[in-house]
Amino acid sequence: MPSQRSGFARRSNRRVGQLFRNIANADSATFDESVLWAWMGLLAFGVLSFGAVEPWSLATFEVGAGVLLVWWLVAAMHSGKLRISLPPILLPAVVFFGYIVFQIVGRVTVYGFASKNSLFLFLAFGICVFVGAQVLHSEESFQKFGIAASGFGFVIAALAIAQALTSPGEIYWTVVANSPDGVFGPYVNHSHYAGLMEMLIPFPFVLGRGRTLPHSLRGFAFIAAVVMVASVFMSASRGGIVAVVVELCLMYFLVYRRSEDDVHRRQGGQRWVNVVSVVAAFGLVAFLGGQEMFARISTLKDPYGNTVGATRIAIAKDCLVMFARHPFLGWGAGVFQEVYPAFRSFSTNLVVNAAHNDYLQLLVEFGLAGCAIAVCFLVVAFHRFRALKENWKDSWPHAVSFAALFGVIGILVHSFTDFNLQVPANAALFYVMCAVASLRPADPLVNGGDEKLVKSDVSA
Repeated sequence: MPSQRSGFARRSNRRVGQLFRNIANADSATFDESVLWAWMGLLAFGVLSFGAVEPWSLATFEVGAGVLLVWWLVAAMHSGKLRISLPPILLPAVVFFGYIVFQIVGRVTVYGFASKNSLFLFLAFGICVFVGAQVLHSEESFQKFGIAASGFGFVIAALAIAQALTSPGEIYWTVVANSPDGVFGPYVNHSHYAGLMEMLIPFPFVLGRGRTLPHSLRGFAFIAAVVMVASVFMSASRGGIVAVVVELCLMYFLVYRRSEDDVHRRQGGQRWVNVVSVVAAFGLVAFLGGQEMFARISTLKDPYGNTVGATRIAIAKDCLVMFARHPFLGWGAGVFQEVYPAFRSFSTNLVVNAAHNDYLQLLVEFGLAGCAIAVCFLVVAFHRFRALKENWKDSWPHAVSFAALFGVIGILVHSFTDFNLQVPANAALFYVMCAVASLRPADPLVNGGDEKLVKSDVSA
């Protein structure tokens, strides 16, 4: 038995040694590629692990962010030069992080444990943003991210539709949620699924209308976008439906009507592929899951004439009372669930863990000071809107950043009626989208020397 154990140990040591030798002999391009895919893999893991709301999935996400940062450092040292890209939103993000530290150290927060948990979570978000700025430094990296976002969104949407039709109330056909009525895709709450799609839908739409994506793939991009939109309608999330409609209207006026080759597209067979795709997708959704969808949509004319809507109005009023008690510095990051019962104006057996309005929850937890920092963050995220609007058709960085900007708009609209930014996976993707939208490829810190990239942005 000892000899068998020693033989196993020797084989394990040889394998570990071979792994380190392979790492040492790998070229810099392979390392950069591995960091890019590890970064996108971490974001995907958050989504697939029920939005990273379970303790195990949240812990794995936070630890994964730390491992990702270490892996980027290893890759940078292996290349022999440490280049640090500073995304424009980094400054307000650091200030906001410092504000949470101030709430904890200054005993502003009423529950230090919850605020410390929020601090670690925002640190993980910051790592995702920082590493994203390091790996998105060329046309090729932006291309991979844009195509990956489109493909991932399509796969999740197709899975969600199939799951809803064959096994409603279950996640991955095996996991039964405590409240199965709202389950859709990998999320327990259909509104959170809709929030994810709002951030991913613009990618196939924008890329499919630009000139960077090969013409043979544009039809597939449009089909993917239609399936993703149809899945949001099938999820019956009213806030998600409104947000997606707003996104589609904005994209129609800023992308489709401004496209220089609209005439050629209308004259070609692509138009009929698009029409057939739309009719087929929405026809399938209406036939198989349309009853609930139409019932939910019909409530939009009186969104508060039901128990859920009336409860959200009551929560909103209670939040304003909470805000009036601590208007400037707030109650503390992550403490809403603990503080709210003292202000609740209605009776319920359920735990109200969020304000169902991200803006009100921001006011309650961070006060006017935190809101001012958040406004600065969004201003920086949108500061390249005009340049992106004029140059998205011919450049992967501009097209991907423009799509990310539409995704940010969609989730901001939805945040008036839901709490997507309290779901770790959606929040991480939101902050990454803000960073992608703000990146300037012409900045030497962001661009690793791609002359073509610099020229394309200078012309903007």
